[in-house]
Amino acid sequence: MSGKFSAVVARFFQTRDELTFRNIRGSLWPVLLIFPLSVIMGDLRYFDLNIAMLGFESYELMLYPLGLGWLVLTFTPKNYIIPLLRAAAIICAVLLPFQIFMPAGMGQLSLFMGFQFLNGICAAAAFFLFCFALNNVERLLCMVLIQFYYGFYYTIWRAFPVVQEAGITWGAAVVMALYLIVVFFCRAKWDEIYTSSDGKGSGVPFVIGLAVVYYMTMCMINYIEWMENSVSSLAFGIGSFISIALIIIIQLLNNRSALYIWLLFLALSMFGLGVLIYDSPLSMLSGSFAYGLGDGLGYIIIYYICAGTIKKSKSLKMFKLFCLIMFVAYFIISGIFSQAFSIYKGPNNFLAFGVVLVLCSVCFILVPFMQKKLFEVDWTDGQHLRDMAEYSDSLSEVEKIDIKNELNLTNREQEMFTMLLSDTSPKEIAYNLKISYNTVNFHIKNLYRKLGIQSRTELFSKFR
Repeated sequence: MSGKFSAVVARFFQTRDELTFRNIRGSLWPVLLIFPLSVIMGDLRYFDLNIAMLGFESYELMLYPLGLGWLVLTFTPKNYIIPLLRAAAIICAVLLPFQIFMPAGMGQLSLFMGFQFLNGICAAAAFFLFCFALNNVERLLCMVLIQFYYGFYYTIWRAFPVVQEAGITWGAAVVMALYLIVVFFCRAKWDEIYTSSDGKGSGVPFVIGLAVVYYMTMCMINYIEWMENSVSSLAFGIGSFISIALIIIIQLLNNRSALYIWLLFLALSMFGLGVLIYDSPLSMLSGSFAYGLGDGLGYIIIYYICAGTIKKSKSLKMFKLFCLIMFVAYFIISGIFSQAFSIYKGPNNFLAFGVVLVLCSVCFILVPFMQKKLFEVDWTDGQHLRDMAEYSDSLSEVEKIDIKNELNLTNREQEMFTMLLSDTSPKEIAYNLKISYNTVNFHIKNLYRKLGIQSRTELFSKFR
């Protein structure tokens, strides 16, 4: 009985991703860096937390124009996304010296808000490339780079004022210069980015809902950190660094499902905020570490999942839906939580924990649905037989067999079928398609089940 239960659990977390270092394309290094640098560029800014404008605190004001920048991409035609990215990057570079040398005050904050609007445009346009121009392992690498920056920010940056001063001056200038280089050296083939699908049945709206859950959870810790001073920056940063190691071990080395990471994020976030309720040095350290670890895992995996499903949908509408929801998150959800916390007179830690508890409970209840709707989808990257001329005729014959017998084979199962009939071994299939041997065996097993056979010998006798 325990063996069957273990098998069910193992299957539950079996990945449909294809993550191998061989699939990282060095020629796309500008595209790889655009989204990470967009995020880092927007974060390398100083603003006075004590300044308020029109009844809003400065930490709230920095989010509203960022959301408006994402909203612009909701209405931008595909062919204008890259020119808009380059124009926004140039204006950001022009504004940077003024931000560095202008004295702290309302003028600097106003300029910073304008920069945030442009940075929102840059980040949204960069996310377009992040979705459609990169594969799974490249997207995971991008998110690791961003998380490494945040780990550095919470541990080294905030601990040493000298480092912080250098970062917001010449450090910001270096990042801005590098960003301009990658934006203008980016030579992805825009016309080959296929986005004509309507995205129906893709699961993108559902995974965008998970992104909203992550954002709301992040709002809780941000508010506590800014207003309560009850979070250890060092412990939070160490947790952020360890999240990178866990992602590498779980995703790249063990090839576990992204659902595994998502559930870890939920559990660690709930545990971290629960511990932070107690006012003691030990609870501050342990709670901050757990929350930093959970937040890091959630941040990496939610953008990875969103981009993967949007790419699979092949839909520009789904990308624009994500941009619209990001506007709602930055502009509306942030404002609602801000008002809720200002009205509520009890301990804010309890309110934050209550919100996260509700969010996590709903997600745990929906896990079976998530597994079926989202995580059973084949996300594999690598090569495809349709791009190999020597297999085109054989693949066409297999597609006819599939239609005639109503087998409902996936694209990968059709490829396995074709290559097995041509006497190609599973290891050779893995090498030719640039996917893992375990992934090949997974698809072959499903193929045999649909064909009602048990071995390759039966395959030959029945179809060759």
